[in-house]
Parts: sequence; structure tokens; C-alpha cells
Amino acid sequence: MKVPYTWLKDYVSTDLEPPTLAEKLTMAGLEVDRVERRWHGIVTAKIVYKAPVEGSDHLNATRVTTGSGRELSVVCGAPNISVGDVVPLALPGAETLGEGGETITIATTTRRGVLSEGMLASPRELGLSNDHQGIYLLPSDTPLGLPFEEMIIELDIKAHRGDLFSMTGIAREVAAFNHTAMRLPEMRVPEHGNTPASQLFRLTVATDRCPRFTARVISNVQIKPSPLWMVQRLAAAGVRPINNVVDITNYVMLEIGQPLHAFDYDHVAGHQLTVRRAAAGEHLTTLDGQDRELTTDMVVIADDTGAISLAGVMGGATSEVSATTTTVLLEAATWDPASTRRTSSRLGLRSEASGRYEKGLDPALARWGLDRAARLLTELADGTVAPGIVEHYPHPVTTRSLRFSTHDVEWLLGYPVTVGEVESALTALEFDVALDETGHGMTVTVPTWRADVKESADLVEEVARVLGYDRITSHIPSGPLPAPLTEDWFARAEHLRDTLAGAGLRETVTYPLTSRTAMLQILENPSDVAPLLLGAQEFLLAPPEEAPKSKGKGKAKKGNGEVPAPPQALTLAPEHLPVVALANPLTTHLETLRLTLLVSLLETLGTNVKAGAEAMRIFEIGRRYIPNREPGQLPHERASLGVALAGSAAADWTGASRDLDFFDLKAVVERVCGDLHIRAVRYTPTHHPTFHPGRCALIELPRQPGSALYQPIGIMGEVHPTVAERYGLTRRAYALEIDIERLFAVAPQNPHYERFSRFPALTRDLAVIVDQQVPVAEVAAIIRAAGGTLVRSVTLFDVYVGEQVPPGKRSLAFTIVYQADDRTLSDADGDAERANVVAQLRERYGALIRE
Repeated sequence: MKVPYTWLKDYVSTDLEPPTLAEKLTMAGLEVDRVERRWHGIVTAKIVYKAPVEGSDHLNATRVTTGSGRELSVVCGAPNISVGDVVPLALPGAETLGEGGETITIATTTRRGVLSEGMLASPRELGLSNDHQGIYLLPSDTPLGLPFEEMIIELDIKAHRGDLFSMTGIAREVAAFNHTAMRLPEMRVPEHGNTPASQLFRLTVATDRCPRFTARVISNVQIKPSPLWMVQRLAAAGVRPINNVVDITNYVMLEIGQPLHAFDYDHVAGHQLTVRRAAAGEHLTTLDGQDRELTTDMVVIADDTGAISLAGVMGGATSEVSATTTTVLLEAATWDPASTRRTSSRLGLRSEASGRYEKGLDPALARWGLDRAARLLTELADGTVAPGIVEHYPHPVTTRSLRFSTHDVEWLLGYPVTVGEVESALTALEFDVALDETGHGMTVTVPTWRADVKESADLVEEVARVLGYDRITSHIPSGPLPAPLTEDWFARAEHLRDTLAGAGLRETVTYPLTSRTAMLQILENPSDVAPLLLGAQEFLLAPPEEAPKSKGKGKAKKGNGEVPAPPQALTLAPEHLPVVALANPLTTHLETLRLTLLVSLLETLGTNVKAGAEAMRIFEIGRRYIPNREPGQLPHERASLGVALAGSAAADWTGASRDLDFFDLKAVVERVCGDLHIRAVRYTPTHHPTFHPGRCALIELPRQPGSALYQPIGIMGEVHPTVAERYGLTRRAYALEIDIERLFAVAPQNPHYERFSRFPALTRDLAVIVDQQVPVAEVAAIIRAAGGTLVRSVTLFDVYVGEQVPPGKRSLAFTIVYQADDRTLSDADGDAERANVVAQLRERYGALIRE
């Protein structure tokens, strides 16, 4: 919100200079971005002499006066000036805008031998418009020597304070902390004629998304340029002047915060307005010249031919005010904030009006804005206002009252206040205060424009802003400490963060909002909806109780465990991308909640690699959002861990360096499981549309501690080259995602010490020949299960492929350590256990034993 200082002083008296005022506003809780000085050194002047410059085909030597008696010589090349014109004069030292928008400082120069003591400025050089065809010609009655200079205070207004998006709203704040009275602009409307507005047009409101609609008819309007003071104020506030009628609607919107729209009355078919929802497929050409297809969720203002305005966002081209307009149908309404926001977002159409409606407007402003604009149309456009208004206002807004006490202030701010101080502070902000007989209590009536004040704590904030935050003293709090709130899940998550940081990874925090396009970018083939995002692993799209079970032809039993068959490929091929979409997105780039952390991780990798990062080791603990398969139910929020690696690994002690690889990623999983006291992690080859074929694996853990039935908890692999290329990753990248809730469900919450055996261990080596595609982890799992409680460890120490084994086979050599808690194992025990393992491997894989 840009607040021109001289404009602000129309509504509140203050002797504070703009920088001091900006500091006061900041201390009152309003965030000031900057204080800017514009048009310094530019004044109004009249041309009193004009003659061609000798030797030039377009330059003119002029003399101008600012009314001080001294004439200045200025050389000008614009073709549209004449003697007697009043123009803006940029004196030496003034700053104007160049052709590319750069700032130019004016200096005294000599052109073609003629002295030039300044410059006559065009609208573009003043920043008023893009017009650079000639000098800005001011009205002939403009006073001479009038300075253009303006100080502008630019504020960053938060969404909950919609009342501050106006000059009068800021003036109310200044009046409150400056202890002065506020002046409202003149809103009395002179009405003339015998035909009331209600007979000049009809209004029908067929939707509940329009709490209030008001309109007037103004005839005999003359379209012409706005006066200089209005042009300057609009330009200083960041609004381009157009003509007096359009400028008045913009001026009133900036002045009191109420957007308005002026229709050409003669172009409203049937002289009837209908507020309704748009028809399916209905089109409207808006004032920016764009043809827009509307949906049934959008609200329009229509005449007998169809939609002529997009409610709360932008008017239509068919009924816009033009140079031939003589009668104006002026509208000021209140629109549903959520509906306006949805319409604006879906069409990608933001306007000053929609920005205000989205924050929620006080319905009382509609009548104020309508009357203020009608009065200005009589003053600046010679309009005649028809008697009365046409209005739809079925549920008038009412004020609300809150019980309040000085004790509330003392409790929250920590310092005592008097009833008089509280009453004075709230009254200054135009709250009505009625004291009661308790001596400290009161009933406060909240004005309708302060929709953000809903409870006593909000009133305490208002008191603090007026009395001054500097009254809050610093002191050590007293009293007993509250009992600590402990939550095991959060403690374990913090431990997990420490583990990952200790492994050399950096934590990232990203927004969970993304888009369908962004999620499809992590697929090898975004146009192929069959293996949709994470579709190859249904466990990542389902809550734990719906996790798919492993399937296999058979299983062997030994000891207290079962040996499951390896899981088959899990596929999910929905007809469309299953996402949790926002009903009211702010932008198309943030329209859905992410299905996976892989989207965030790859975007972070790509951004940093493009910025020159040589090595990236990052992790994120966040939530992903899975659509619920039950209609009308909330989506599943799954806590997940994502890790991504790319670039160079740290050099070892010899100074040698290498690229990060799949096994660095696997080491992260081993580190996490080790710190959580999980020993039975398993990796199963799989396929996934984000990862490189053959370099992707499921991360599996037992369903319960000690169980031999495994369930997938995550996926890891090398990012597919096609996907990596989209993110600008020139070197191999690796990523994983783990469902933390399943991870913690398997991890023991209270690890306990196990007594070690007093008896010596027995070691046996075993070399088996199996098919090359059989994972080592599965063979090791069968060995452990077959050995039961006697197996202490199974370690792979050799893999051989060559002449000694058949084609398509490989030899895996393991060291198996057996140990009992109650006796010393004999060689016969070791031979028996080894024979049992061999039998299990032969039955399962047809394994051959290498002696």
C-alpha cells in the first residue's frame, strides 16, 4: 500500500515528517517497507516563448515561467507544445525516467548553441503513463510554480487488516497514536431530476455470494482528463490515470478501500443487471482484452445479453466507459472473499479490486464508496445524479460486543494500566466503550470494519499499539515451570535428525505444496499414466494397515521364524494422478499437496547444482499426503524421510576422490537402522518410474520385531538419467524415501541389554551356487532363519563368477557364526546346522554347494 504524504494529510493533521511518521507507524504495528521521494525538483510552468532552433528540424527554443518573475530557457523537441501551454518543468537536479525506466538526473546543458536550464517532461518521464509522444499538457488553469514533489510511505499490509488498504484506514491509525481527530471525505450527494434510479434500471441478485450490491445512475457525464491533483495522487499510489470517470473509481478505492465499477449505461442491454453464477462454458472479454472461459463456480454481473463483468475481479469490455459515454451506471458491492479468490486464482487474473475483496470488506463501505464517487462525478465530470439508489442488502451487518477488563491487559502485557488509558486507546481507534460498575470492566463494541478483532486478546493488542510497545518492560518471569510435555514420536524424530546430520547430511525444509506438473516431472515418461507416481509401490500410496503382502510359491519353516518368498512387483495403475488438490490454490504452481518427498528433494538438488554446488547430501523429514480411497474422508498424512545424494564424495586419507554412489545411499539406511537397533533390513530389486532400471530396490523390514515376514517401508535407487536431465543434474544422483511411521513401528522403543553367552562360538564357512539374479540378502535371510536362535551372524566374504561355476550362476561364500547360551556347541552341532541350511537352500533355490 503506497501512501502519498500530502494525500494522507487531507484526512489527519500531523506535523511529523514522513520518515518520523514511518517510524511511528512501524512502532504501531504497521510494517513500513520504505519511504520514497518522487518528482523532486519538478514544478508547473507556462510557455511564454517558442521559436525553432537554428540548424535543427525538430528542436524548439522556449522560455518558460514558474510565476516567480524569472524566465528560464529550455530546449524541447516535442511537437505538441504551444505558447500559453502549462507544462511540468524538471529543473536542474531533478530526476526523471529514461526510455528504459532508468533514472536520469537533469542538468543545465547547451543544445545547438542554445542554453537549456531544465526539461519539459512527458507523461512517461514522470512515470504517469507510457505515453512519450509529447509533453504532458496540464489544464490551463493549473497554478504556476506548483511543486510535483511527493513523499510516499510504502506499507506492507497483512491480510487480516483489510481496513488498512485505504488512505482513510491509515489516517485512522495515525490519528489514534498522534492523538488527533480524523477527517472523512465529503460524501453528501447532490441529487437532481424526477426519475429515481430504481426506474432507470432493474437489479436481480440470484446468488448468496453477494452480501451487498448498491448502484446509482449519473447522467450528463463529460469524459475528459482528470485534474492534476488527482493524476498526481493516483500515479504516486501506483495507479495509471485513464480518464476522469475511471480515475474517480480508482481514487475512491484507494481513498476509502471500496472498489467500484462504472458501466456505460447505454451499453447495458435491457438496463437490467443480474448477479448470478456463470453458465458452463460462458465467455467474457475483460477490460484487458482477454477472452476468458468461465466456470459455474464464478460469479458474474450480467445484462440481457450475458455476462458483462467478472464480479469482484474485473469488468467487461462491452460495457466499459469510453469517450462517447454520457450516462454512467455506478456500482459498489461486497463479494464473498473465498469465491473472489478462487476466481482470481483460476483465471490468473489479479487486480487491485480482487486483492481487497479477498481480504474481506466491510459491507458498510459499499454505500460510502458509492456516494463518494457519485459526488466526485458531479464535481469533476459535471454529472447529474439521479435520486436514490438501487440496493440488495438482505442481511445488514451488525456490530459485536466483547467483555473486556484492564486485568486482561495486565495479564498479557505485564504492566498495569488504568481504565482511562484503556478507554482512551480504544476510543481513539473508534471502538465504543461502555464502563461498568466494577471499576475495571467494560463492554467494547467493535466497529464493522475491524473483522479481525474477535476476542479480548485482540483488544489487548490494540491497547498495546496505542499506548506503545515500549511500555512493555523486560523482566524475568516468576512462578513454577510448567510440566514438560514429552512425546516419544517427536523425540525419536529428533534422534533421527541427529543421526542423519552425524552421517554428513544437511537438513532441508520445503513447502508441501506443489503441482501435478511438478510431480509428473519426476517420472521417466510423464505422459505415461500407467506407472504413475509411486505407482509401482502401492505401499507408498496406502496406510500401513493396507500394505500389500508378499507373494510366493512356498516357504520353509525352521526355529521360530518363517522364510517368505521374495515379493513380486507391486503395481498400481489408476486412470489419473491421485492427488490431494487444494480447493482454493493461490497459484497453479502450488495447487496440490505432494504425494512424495522425492519432488522436493530433486527440486532442491537441481537448484543447488545449477548454483554451482559440487556435492549435495541432503535429507528432509516431512509429510506427504495420500488421497483417501473412501469418499468424503480426509487424506492420509504420512510422515516420511527423504534423502538425496549427488556429486563428489569426500576425499579419503590418501587424497583420492570419487563420485557418490548407490552404496553411499545404502550406508545411510544402514546407519539409520543401526541407530534404531534394527538389524534385519532387507533390499529387494524392484522397478520405479523415477529410478534407473536395475538400480532400484525396496527397503524392507520385518512386520514385527523378530518376525520373518517382511514389509516394504521405502524405496531407494539411482535417479533415472531422463529425470536427472530435467533438473539439470549432470552427474549421477541417488535418492530414497522411507515411511517413518513404519520404520518406528518396527524399531524397539526401549532397547534392552542382552546377556552374552559364556560359551565359545562355532564358525562354519559355506559356499553356495545360485542364479545370478537371486539377491544376497535373501540367501542370508534363509541361512539365519534355518539356524534359528543359534545363528549369531551371517557374513558374505566372497562372490565369484567364472569358469568354476555354470553360466548364469554365481558363487556366494558366507561365514556363519553359531553360539548357544546353555552349552558348548560341538562339531556335530555345526555339521547338523550346516546340513539344515544346505537343505533349505536346495529346496528354495536349487542351490549347489561348493566344497
